[in-house]
Amino acid sequence: MRVETMTLQQKIGQMFVAGFPGRKPSDEFLNLIHRRKLGNVILFQHNIEGRKQTRNLNKNLQKEITNATEIMPFITVDEEGGVVSRLPSGSVAMPSAMAFSEIGDPRLVYQGARITAEELRNLGFNFNLAPVLDINSNPQNPVIGVRSYGEDPLMVSRYAKMAVQGYLDGGILCSGKHFPGHGDTSIDSHLSLPLVHTSYEELDERELVPFRNLIRDGIPALTIAHILVPALEPEGIPCTLSKRVIQGLLREKLRFQGLIISDCMEMNAMKEYYGVEAGVAASIAAGVDLIFISHTPALVETSMREVTNALKDGRLSMERIDDAVSRILILKEKLSRMLKKHQNESYEEKEHLIFADQVLERTITSQMSHKFQLGSYPIFVGVKPSRTTIVSDMVEGEFDFSHEMQKTFGGSAVCISDDPDNQEIRNVLHLAEGKSSVILGTLNGHLHEGQRKMIRAVKSCKIPSAFVALRNPYDLKVSGEDSFGVVLYEYSPRILEKLKFCFE
Repeated sequence: MRVETMTLQQKIGQMFVAGFPGRKPSDEFLNLIHRRKLGNVILFQHNIEGRKQTRNLNKNLQKEITNATEIMPFITVDEEGGVVSRLPSGSVAMPSAMAFSEIGDPRLVYQGARITAEELRNLGFNFNLAPVLDINSNPQNPVIGVRSYGEDPLMVSRYAKMAVQGYLDGGILCSGKHFPGHGDTSIDSHLSLPLVHTSYEELDERELVPFRNLIRDGIPALTIAHILVPALEPEGIPCTLSKRVIQGLLREKLRFQGLIISDCMEMNAMKEYYGVEAGVAASIAAGVDLIFISHTPALVETSMREVTNALKDGRLSMERIDDAVSRILILKEKLSRMLKKHQNESYEEKEHLIFADQVLERTITSQMSHKFQLGSYPIFVGVKPSRTTIVSDMVEGEFDFSHEMQKTFGGSAVCISDDPDNQEIRNVLHLAEGKSSVILGTLNGHLHEGQRKMIRAVKSCKIPSAFVALRNPYDLKVSGEDSFGVVLYEYSPRILEKLKFCFE
């Protein structure tokens, strides 16, 4: 289909990606497809139950949207690996970006991304919202952390390039995120509106480097961040709504010709400060091509109406709409060719599982070359699993570090809160008396004063101690290089199973 032959509703429908609650689309969501010509969909963990259900759901969505719009849909998902993984049980999920980079072999990133593409394609997805191109330049960042390949711009560029190539060679599209860089923030944009004080010179030498390099290498899409960057946009406008950032910097200066997509417009950074509908119209006017409203079908309906109103009152031009839709259609034509090329490929589940298992084991990083001696009766202390950022997946099932380790090695187990007070710390020290060793598992402990106090208290007690950073590696800076420390990069049952090789 060509832009010239499309109705206004067909054009607007192509510019939206929407999600829904539950395991199957509601009547309200189906109405968006058939009456409003919604062209694309995003799935989350709450939509996914198992491989068969996911495959059938995507097949039905593909059919519904194609029949209603005469154009194939983008079926999108956030599958970064590690802490951000939407794959159903039984699928092969890769470790996080930072875990991969710690291994030090970019070829593994390519293999992992290609396997992820094959997994997603097998389930009916065709567009992965990854990789993360952010530099994790602020260790206090609550939302990026292990999702980033690291703190060095060239290293992030090198690994992200391999990931993009792996996704494309595996037959799916991908989008780098979050332009112009979400790494130097201390607020989760799902919860509020972050402000980046970095100068333009610093941004140009650090945050913008991976985006510049990946644009040169042909990345098909980039995601705009809901952040304030005065060095780029002095008017106090978020990057998502800024013509200076999108048209001036990304299109004109960096010469990006691919698809520009929004982060979810329901995130509080946009919802509370600007309103979803007004934000949608303003972001399209600024140059965003594809709008994500990931959870509430009613907001998709009202936002589509707002786009029509903006065309009537002059906030939007038909030229801008046609430009966006043209880019979407061009990428869908490319996607169609990619999928045809791979349609007869076999799915190598066993090989995928072996690769993921071997890589996962290699991601466990220890500060010492030897195993830690637990002794006859160790005590394991750990924080319960939790979502340290809204983008992370819900923690399913009952498990925690201390009790999983107790099952393997014996001894005793104690669960602590993510920010223990002085009384909780004293209770742990009391329970540790007479034990052969103390093993403390922390979850982003560097962000919580209580966990930092617990680390120092355990380290100062006269019992052999070991420290396990269950996600970000920065916790070990608190315990110090002289302590036995291990970094896992994700807090999951599969990684705790591998941890047994560090102790005896």
